[in-house]
Amino acid sequence: MRLLQALLLIPLFASPVLAQAAPPGPAPEHPARRSAAQHFADANTTHDGRLTLQQATEGYKSIAKSFAQIDVNHRGYVTMDDIKSWRAAKKAARQAARQAAGGTRPAAGADRTGGPRAMAPWPDGAMPGNVGAPLMGVDLPYISRAVAPVS
Repeated sequence: MRLLQALLLIPLFASPVLAQAAPPGPAPEHPARRSAAQHFADANTTHDGRLTLQQATEGYKSIAKSFAQIDVNHRGYVTMDDIKSWRAAKKAARQAARQAAGGTRPAAGADRTGGPRAMAPWPDGAMPGNVGAPLMGVDLPYISRAVAPVS
């Protein structure tokens, strides 16, 4: 009988939880997921297509940090085209530096380890603490040669 009473009380206690209203409208978008154009539009309080240093400092901090580099003509404002040009120049400089360093990125899925245990500092390729664990890489059988004594 008590079990029946307990089962009948569950909906009574659960109804306030179920009666709560869902939040109105869609959830606000996360600020990191907004495009550069959206950030620019939000920071541009005068809506003239020009972002001043003060507007950037208040609404687009990542642009404010590099404002002097973006404003190459020293006009006192930057446009969305200036920001796009600056980002393209930064990307080209990174790629040129990477190529000058002699390294290009390995293809996706390429082996980045340099081979099986190529850089292991231990002669048998096993790391301390992994005793008894199977070795990774190529295991070649030990071939012993009988060496004739030199007379």
